[in-house]
This record gives sequence, structure tokens and C-alpha cells, in this order.
Amino acid sequence: MIQQIESNDIGFTGLWSNAIKLDCGTLFLNQKLVDDIFFDKLTGITCASESMIDKAIGYFQKNNSIPCVYSMDFPELDCLLEKKGFRHHDVQHVLKRTQPAAKTNVIKITHDNINLWTGIFCQAYDCPDWENPVKSILENTLDSVDYMVDKSKSSCMALYEKDSILGLYCLGTVPSKRHHGTATSLIDFASYHAVSKNLTLILETYGKDNLLGFYSKLGFVKVYYKKVYTI
Repeated sequence: MIQQIESNDIGFTGLWSNAIKLDCGTLFLNQKLVDDIFFDKLTGITCASESMIDKAIGYFQKNNSIPCVYSMDFPELDCLLEKKGFRHHDVQHVLKRTQPAAKTNVIKITHDNINLWTGIFCQAYDCPDWENPVKSILENTLDSVDYMVDKSKSSCMALYEKDSILGLYCLGTVPSKRHHGTATSLIDFASYHAVSKNLTLILETYGKDNLLGFYSKLGFVKVYYKKVYTI
């Protein structure tokens, strides 16, 4: 399952960022979403190659973004990154939810209401400067990703299906509407959709966001984690 989840992650990230295949990993960069540890990263690494790390650092610098590398249960890579001046920044926890949920009503984004999703996302993640590039990404990926908002138009999410995995990405709520259950209603929709299609629902959350308890109460369990290194 881990391989399928990683394939899903790489597939979704590649719709938002430019993918560069390196010796034994994939580098993602988006000049308009600079310094985001999800959309600007080196991940899927299968060997501890110093030359690849050096090459990736060069790409990051050319993109004017902070180098960010994901390491999954790879002590040799961890040591190499520390040698190259990287520090442990965060942990990305990968969770799954298999229990069914009641069907909820959501608003599906089309070309006619892209601004709705974009506005919620940029408020939720406090990135107003991203509004135009995010709008452009949605316009180009609506055929591959289901973008949803809740009925109150307070929360947003993206659902991406690949390799029997339904990846739930970009879940966010505008600050003034948090703790009102709007994000939970989107998660319930995703869960119902996943079970109905015999898919495994997954999402990723960072340790610094302190949301593991919240997701645990909703029935999510941890599958694995990745260390996030930056310079």
C-alpha cells in the first residue's frame, strides 16, 4: 500500500508543480508557489546519492526556493542530508481511513466557480499572493482532480484518485469558520466516496500542525511517516 500511496502523492503533486526526474528521486518545483514544503520538494528517493542531492540543491537555488527533501525510513539518506547541511524540519504523517461515513452534500468546482475554491484555499493557508497561480492550476487540472467546498463555502479539499487510493489534499478552512465541522463534512464526503468505489482514503498531515488527535477522532490511523529536511 505504501508504494500506491506514494504514487498517488507524486501524481497529485505533479499536477501542481513541475516534476524533474533525478537519479533516484523526483524533484517538484513551482516558481509561483515558492518555499512550500509540499509543492517544492525532493521525494520518492531510493538511493543516498550525494551527486543527486547537490543537483537538487542547484535546482532549488535556481528556483529561489529553500531546499526541501523527504526521507522515508532511510537512515543513510538522513546522515547524508545532515552532512550536506540539512536540518530536520518536520514530520509528514500519512494516514488512512477505511470506515464508512454518511453521505454529505458538497459543492463541486467547475470552470464557472473556480474563484470560490481558490478564495477559500488562499484564506485557509494564508497565501493571498497565490490566488492567480492557484486559479490557473485548477483550470488546467479539473479533468484530473475533484475540487470540492462544503455547503457553507468555508472549507475546501481536493480528491485525486490513482492506484486504488483516493488522496485527500489541500484540506483547509477559512480562519473565521474553523471548529464548526465544515472540514469534517468534506472528510465524510470523501470517506463515503472512497468506500462506495472500493478505494482507500488517505491524507497527509504535518506534525507541526498538531492535527493528529483531530484526525484520530475521525477514524484515521497512521500508515507511515516521512521526515522533512530543509536548509
